[in-house]
This record gives sequence, structure tokens and C-alpha cells, in this order.
Amino acid sequence: MDLNKVMIIWRATNNLQVKTIESSWTSVVNFTVATNRKFKNKEGNVLEDAEYHRCVAYGKGAEVLAKYLNKGKRIYIEGRLRTRKRQDSEGKDKFSTEIIVDNFIFLDPKGQGGDDEHVVATADPVVPEDDEVPF
Repeated sequence: MDLNKVMIIWRATNNLQVKTIESSWTSVVNFTVATNRKFKNKEGNVLEDAEYHRCVAYGKGAEVLAKYLNKGKRIYIEGRLRTRKRQDSEGKDKFSTEIIVDNFIFLDPKGQGGDDEHVVATADPVVPEDDEVPF
């Protein structure tokens, strides 16, 4: 059995904007999230490192995220990794790895940035072909 599963908790770094894939009239939202980790270096100093992750949600899930996920709000995301390949203007291959959002839960309680206390949603399971998804 193969497994491709991502679970992540983070704070939104910006407000989201939903777009429409015209060929299928599917809603899509692309966004980047940052996770932080703390670690000690060889000298024993505590350092913090940020990792940035590209995310994509489709359908009703994209619409809900764009409507309720504002900068600074915490969210739990479940999804899977997808790596896409494209060619740049010079013909060189470029790769992009992103999290395809399957499920999410808004974590901030009411009164802390919104009315969506612990909203649980399932993203649209239909994902368009790679050539239909904007970078």
C-alpha cells in the first residue's frame, strides 16, 4: 500500500483569493503557508526555522477557505503532495511541489478573528488535470 498524506497546522500569512478554472468552471485557491520549528545548534542556542509550503484547494473547499481564512488565523490541513513539472521560457524543466488540500479545520475560537469556530470542511475531491491548474 502506498501512502501520500500531509497534516499541517499553521497561521495564514495573507488573505486568499478564489479563481475559476475556465475549462471546468472549478473554483481554485492557491496559497502559501509557513510552519516554524525550533531547534538547538551545536553551541546549544535555540534557533527557529521557517518552512514554506504551497497549497491548493478546489471546489467548495476553495470557496470556504477564501471566504473565512484571513491573515493570522490558525488552521489544520490534511492533504497530499503533488509535484508538477513545467518548462520555463528557456526550455528548462521547473518543478513545483504543493499540498492538495483534502480536509481542513479552522482552529481559532469565535471572537478571535471570525465567526467560524471550529469549522470542519472537506475539499472537493475532483482535481483538474495538471495543465488546467494555474501556477
